[in-house]
Amino acid sequence: MAPDKLDNEILNLLAAGKKIAAIKRYREATGAGLAEAKEAVERIERSELTAPEPSADSDLETQIVSLLGRGEKIAAERLYRERTRTGLKESKEAVDAIGRQHGITVPAGSGCLGVFVLLAVLVTGITLVLAAMKF
Repeated sequence: MAPDKLDNEILNLLAAGKKIAAIKRYREATGAGLAEAKEAVERIERSELTAPEPSADSDLETQIVSLLGRGEKIAAERLYRERTRTGLKESKEAVDAIGRQHGITVPAGSGCLGVFVLLAVLVTGITLVLAAMKF
């Protein structure tokens, strides 16, 4: 959807007194988080800024899908933040939404805690093997 068309949709909803619907529509069109969408709708309402083209950067989406496919969610969020200049929460929500759209789920525990748990399991296993060898 072109930015002007989205702006018009948002302005029509605002004119009808449907600010919450306008924020929801903006989020659907752009993948923005709630706070970001609210701010954007208010800027549109004040005619300060036109809405960005929703997820039109297919290169960005392709890169995010690639990173998510390799389990690099944090890198995907960082890339999204750099390209869109959104906050951490909004970037996380957008990356999660892109992942869901493409059927990609990053397993829980794939961050630092996951590494810690893996190390703990390895150390426990090695300890048990060494203890068994003493008998």
